[in-house]
Amino acid sequence: MLRQYPQLVISTEASTYVVPLIEGNSWVIGRGKDCTIVLADRWSSRRHAMIQRLDNDDYYLIDLGSRNGSILNGQMIQVPTLLKTGDRFIIGKTTLEFRTDEAVSTTPPDAPVTLQPTILIIQPPGIQVQIWQELLRSQGLEVVVESGQINSRRIISDFVTVMQRNPDLLLLDSQLEKPDIGNLLNWIKATYPQLRSFIIDRYDNHISPVQRQWAVEHGAMDWLPALPDENLTMFGAEIAAQLRRILKALGRNTLEQEKLAVTLLNLQLAITDDLPSQLLSEYVNRPPFPLQ
Repeated sequence: MLRQYPQLVISTEASTYVVPLIEGNSWVIGRGKDCTIVLADRWSSRRHAMIQRLDNDDYYLIDLGSRNGSILNGQMIQVPTLLKTGDRFIIGKTTLEFRTDEAVSTTPPDAPVTLQPTILIIQPPGIQVQIWQELLRSQGLEVVVESGQINSRRIISDFVTVMQRNPDLLLLDSQLEKPDIGNLLNWIKATYPQLRSFIIDRYDNHISPVQRQWAVEHGAMDWLPALPDENLTMFGAEIAAQLRRILKALGRNTLEQEKLAVTLLNLQLAITDDLPSQLLSEYVNRPPFPLQ
């Protein structure tokens, strides 16, 4: 998506994704679930660093007293440091690149174009959308996230215009429009009849048969309940069932359970502070639920 605001390109061992810096004047980065940008990186601190925007639209990187520090362009920062487009900083084992609207892609021109299915998620920022991103990427899917603060119809139309194709699947937050998203679903059905969509909930862990039937009647494939935002590994079977619905809609019959298990563990470690650090390596080597 083409937008006139800076972005962070976040690269982990498993995936690369873009986070736009839209709302507010500061963004806290870390593994705590109350952070603006939540990292599924157990080597980052709960509140690791912050990006601060000044009135003159300069952006500064500030380390928040993290345990392992913040490394900008190969140097550990000690004071707030001005960010320039293309600057790269490391938090834990995650690399983040700061880009302004003038920045160009750092993808090598000869890099092969990925043909992985692309899922467009329209959901406000928060732990739910962060979890969805990581779960879907664990299955080798490309994920594009929009907050829905811009008109949802425009977001979908922009995607189709820029990408010159529909997203392979659309995940829509249940509260994108008031009193419900029925009108949005009807518009999608009329404008992009081949575009398949799911409703995803942020708050309700149980969706009634009546709600699911309502979703189908308005053109969605299903209405999925909110994901657990703590004790993720305890709910591995329920989360796997939700992912299987998504994969089935994409014509996939196989869930990569080992990758899912690793992702759930990383997410769990990223959003909780309850695990004693001395037990961390033992915990990582022995996932808390079976892979099969």
